[in-house]
Amino acid sequence: MVGQLIAVVLTGIFALAQADLDCARPAQSRSYIAKLRLAEFEWAEDVHREALWNAFGRCPAGRGHADCRAVEQQRFDAEWQKIKAGIEAKYRKMEQDFTLRCQASIS
Repeated sequence: MVGQLIAVVLTGIFALAQADLDCARPAQSRSYIAKLRLAEFEWAEDVHREALWNAFGRCPAGRGHADCRAVEQQRFDAEWQKIKAGIEAKYRKMEQDFTLRCQASIS
């Protein structure tokens, strides 16, 4: 529930960010995009890490504990790679859209 709420808030921030990007100050706009990207990475990493620790907590005590943790770690590592790729793609598109919008306003 909290994760969904935060995702909605981040989506709103993303929409506002596109409106705040100024073609007259491209370096500052790109810096703003970089800050948003970093903030989203940090949030996603925190949420992902908490989910991983919760999964570790569900592993049985005793003999299967280490194997369970290894399986969960691999599963979460693969999931994290997908999350990272999605965030990278989102901000790469934001930068491309900004560049295209600015080029269009110049022509």
